[in-house]
Amino acid sequence: MTNTRTSTARPPGPKGRLLVGNTLDYDRDRMAFLRRCHQEYGDVFSFDDRTIVVLAPDLVHDMLARTNEDFHSESTPIATRIDPERAATDAQVWMTARRKGWHGLSRAVSHAHSARLHPLFQRTLDETGGRRVEVLDVMEQFAGRATADFCLGADSGGVPEVLTENVKAIEPLGGSSQLFPAWWPSKRIRRFLRARESTLVVITEKIRQRQASSPARPEQPQDLLDVLLAARDPELSELQVQRLLRGIMLAAYGVPASALTWLVRVLATEPELRRRVSEEAEAWPHEEAPPLSALPQTEAVIKEVLRLWPPTWLIGRTARRETELGEWRLRPNDQVMFSPYLIHRDPRWWSDPDQLVPERWLDAQASPHRHTYIPFGAGPRVCVGTQLGMIQMALAAFWLVREYEVTAEDGPCPPKFQELLQPQGFTARFVPRRAGSGSS
Repeated sequence: MTNTRTSTARPPGPKGRLLVGNTLDYDRDRMAFLRRCHQEYGDVFSFDDRTIVVLAPDLVHDMLARTNEDFHSESTPIATRIDPERAATDAQVWMTARRKGWHGLSRAVSHAHSARLHPLFQRTLDETGGRRVEVLDVMEQFAGRATADFCLGADSGGVPEVLTENVKAIEPLGGSSQLFPAWWPSKRIRRFLRARESTLVVITEKIRQRQASSPARPEQPQDLLDVLLAARDPELSELQVQRLLRGIMLAAYGVPASALTWLVRVLATEPELRRRVSEEAEAWPHEEAPPLSALPQTEAVIKEVLRLWPPTWLIGRTARRETELGEWRLRPNDQVMFSPYLIHRDPRWWSDPDQLVPERWLDAQASPHRHTYIPFGAGPRVCVGTQLGMIQMALAAFWLVREYEVTAEDGPCPPKFQELLQPQGFTARFVPRRAGSGSS
């Protein structure tokens, strides 16, 4: 939704403190700060001189639809100068790879990956030995293995551990809205830079190994690397493939792990929902994994979990050039932030917005208001793993209720609003139900 009545004035917003602005108040309780500003200033407000927050669904959709044209999505946990030409080039590479590979990915690669996913899931849960464990840690381990397998297939050895260190190095930097430059004398920044370099080195080695061992392009690609190396008109350079793999692996690690943790909590603490998902899973008569279309109850629970607890609870875009959003004029490098969490819980768009109601997704006549359900973003840079993530979550739920007894205390697990939205202190036991089960 654009508005021809533009203004050079900034949206209203809290004045902030001398020198530090609103940073301290925001970091003290991020969600309370955003809710307070939303209530006081409306759907669009200023966080500081270069950042606005937008909570109007149509404006968010407008901005996302113009990503790559008027906005870019480059982000980093350290303060760096954004290079508009580099950002534009990366966006072009990203879109080229999507056009060349993603349709094939949905068929051949997703099918091959799904077949390999079950033993990865069993191995991860069986390794807990029935002990009470931090569920997020377990789901991060599974997500790391699943992501490495999806991207690199049989060549994924050693990659989950590198991904884990990369994500763990990023997490402390996401705990503050203040960005520091790469040269800042900080152990956290040095750890992040080392982890980033190690990840790029490992990915480059995997690319070169695949090129040396498999010079012919397979007719049926088995993983994402097969698809990217087979791209033509134009071919993707090694650097482009490297960037794409790292970006996808990092995005497909933390987000699914957080979402799976919330899903496990719901299945462990909501007996009626677990019963519905279990009955659906037990009704599947075949040995191979079911398609998503065969699990409507499971899919409804997953969609509702993603509505209430979207892992990417705060998303940003940066203006590439002078442009307009609604009635507001933006300068180059101005930032626009929006929160799927707040939009998903806005009573203007949702009935019982804070309640877990999977039934809302089972009524074909009751679709959400336009642009109000965005757990994976939207527009040209929407998460390319959206469908894959839904498949992984559905299959994880399918295997979980069929093969494991999950016990968890039904106590409070307050959400932690940092880089990702995660439950704090959620522990559970996973005890195999299948006969003769052991680590696989």
